[in-house]
Amino acid sequence: MKSARKGSRIEKFNTFLLKRFVRDYENVHDTDVRASYGYIEGILGASIEVLLFTSKLIIGLLSGSIALIAEAFHSLSDIFSSLIVIFGFRFAKQPPDPEHPYGYGRFEAIATLVAAVILVVLGLEIASRSIERLLNPTPIALSYIAIAVLVVNIALKEFLARVAIDLGRRIEAQVLIADSLNQRVDSLAAVVVMLGLIGASFGFNQLDAIAGLAVVGFIFYTAYDIARDASNILLGQAPSEDTIELVRLIARSVDGVKGAHAIHVHDYGVRKVVTVHILVDKDLTVEASHDISHEVAVRIGESMPGATAEVHVGPAYKLKTGSVARAQRPDV
Repeated sequence: MKSARKGSRIEKFNTFLLKRFVRDYENVHDTDVRASYGYIEGILGASIEVLLFTSKLIIGLLSGSIALIAEAFHSLSDIFSSLIVIFGFRFAKQPPDPEHPYGYGRFEAIATLVAAVILVVLGLEIASRSIERLLNPTPIALSYIAIAVLVVNIALKEFLARVAIDLGRRIEAQVLIADSLNQRVDSLAAVVVMLGLIGASFGFNQLDAIAGLAVVGFIFYTAYDIARDASNILLGQAPSEDTIELVRLIARSVDGVKGAHAIHVHDYGVRKVVTVHILVDKDLTVEASHDISHEVAVRIGESMPGATAEVHVGPAYKLKTGSVARAQRPDV
């Protein structure tokens, strides 16, 4: 999935909205600014989904298409997903308190899991109705209005997908990037439904039910994908090698640091906690070692916005070759 090109219409559209509704919108590490990005994506998505749900449900009921009705309820689930995004960002921006010293940033991941559960429940309901229609085929009344609605649906879903992925990447919000995937899968599902309607109009009535089951497949895939990413965050996914190397380079840039290892990054949304063990000369005083560790923590905070660092100090011992050995086991 490619993001919108720099200077593209989507990027300009998002920038226009951000300038109009978000004060200091470029300060993406501020919790209020970050929440506003989520509000914009959620409100825009919910507004469009209400229109799509209403139109697809009415036409689906008039034509008797189970696939189109399934698509309507898929849009209904997207309305809930958009609301979850809004409330997720609302709770995630709350400041730390004694019971939650690192804030509520992981509520974004919880909101993503809730959206996945909603998708699964609706998918099971649609699958049941599609199987019933597959066993008992019913003629479908194809109309140009139904095709037009699906074409508009495809265009709007692609538009929402690009808006979401651009906003999500600006603030590195997995919940928005996941929602962009959801929108793009929805546009593919609409294509399948449209093909099913056209096939049914030529007498292949079971194609409508097959299209409904295909939509269920898209729904389940989307639910699995976004649930997996959210679960990784909640379970404490290991940082990337690039992030570990960045922390190591920052630590080694401080005078007196002989080595850095045991690097961990705990993700709390906009806030991150970095723990790192540094090695210093074994003959340094406690005060000197403390000053070095404090400088390492300051530089990590400056180089990684939103991050705080917990720096542990250990003695470095020289080997016969003159290299520095770790105080702990090599695998730590």
